[in-house]
Amino acid sequence: MSSNPTTSGSPFVLLRAAEAATNWRALAMTGMAALAFFLSMAMTAWLTRHSFLLGGLFSIVTLIVGITGYSAVGILLMRQSQGRELSFTDAIIQGVFTVHRMLGVALVLLVIFLLVALLAFAVLFLCKLPGLGSLLYAVMLPLLTVIIGVTFASIFYVAMPLAAPAIWAGNSVMETIARLFVIVRQRLLMTITYIVVLSFLVLFLSGVVSFILFSGYVTTMGISQAVGINPMGNVMGMMSGIMGNHMGNQMGYGGGFEALESGMAYTGAFGFATGLLFSVGMVIPFLTMINGTCLIYLQVTDGLNFTEAEEQLQAQMQEAKRRANEAKDRAGAKLQEAKDAAAASAAAAKNNQPAAKAEADIAPTVTPAAPPAPVARVCSACKAPLAADDIFCGECGTKNPL
Repeated sequence: MSSNPTTSGSPFVLLRAAEAATNWRALAMTGMAALAFFLSMAMTAWLTRHSFLLGGLFSIVTLIVGITGYSAVGILLMRQSQGRELSFTDAIIQGVFTVHRMLGVALVLLVIFLLVALLAFAVLFLCKLPGLGSLLYAVMLPLLTVIIGVTFASIFYVAMPLAAPAIWAGNSVMETIARLFVIVRQRLLMTITYIVVLSFLVLFLSGVVSFILFSGYVTTMGISQAVGINPMGNVMGMMSGIMGNHMGNQMGYGGGFEALESGMAYTGAFGFATGLLFSVGMVIPFLTMINGTCLIYLQVTDGLNFTEAEEQLQAQMQEAKRRANEAKDRAGAKLQEAKDAAAASAAAAKNNQPAAKAEADIAPTVTPAAPPAPVARVCSACKAPLAADDIFCGECGTKNPL
């Protein structure tokens, strides 16, 4: 059982979400995290212009910096919601060690979504069967609609907002997944209601902050123009300075540099101040949203028993790991059998080569037949023997053909 006395049974827990604006540690950490993140983004852009590979590698660093800063702010607000305080150093260290957990939960949620989509694809593919396909489609269409809709609602209203607070509370990846499943099964509508109320609260605060900043901004700009400082008009002054300098150079005298320098100075100050005001205006709704999700997590998990869900999930993970190991062993055995068969074939081929050579050695030698002996010549008249080159017979003088 989990219990949190600061939020248990409180129907107005979200009214404390705006307390984040009074937490100076969270405000300072937000500024530091934003500065580090934007510097890392600028470095990534600079490296990408020189080397796409280095830019891609440094983008991973930018992602880690962003998650670390976001987690450090969230951890500070989670400890405030739990009635505790945390130092800057501890928040940053804990933020670093939550990066892999955040990425792990995101990967698990992506796998769950892909499995649901694959299941829907397989079922709808079966609906193409002739005969019973139309009947199966009539049954599975509403069923798949509900399953996919609940999956989307669970991811959008529960997993995405509450996964980070669960990790900030000190839970591992599997513990976070188990808690999210329990919340979806037992308190889905309650969580959706809290998230919707928090969204309206953040929207309302954004409107209030925007009204405060816009009204002050417009008034300040009017007073600025009244005293002779017109940053927007200085843009035209810059253009006039450039044109004046160009015309002065052509006519032989200088001019326009003073207007150019003045316009650049005030325009730069105007841009910096406007960006700073916009960033400050975004901080309060941002911290309110984070603090609100922390309070919602503590509220919806109060009184829930996560032990059984964690044990079931752990058992399923162990079973999946066991099956994966068995499949790995079977694949290894098949590979080893293939290697042994190949080795045996090679050894047999090697052993057959000397045997063939030995058979060739003991085979009888065939002696080629001698050419036939030349036939002895005799005289055609007296039959006296003649030499191979005799034309006339030595006995009777008869001429014989060669």
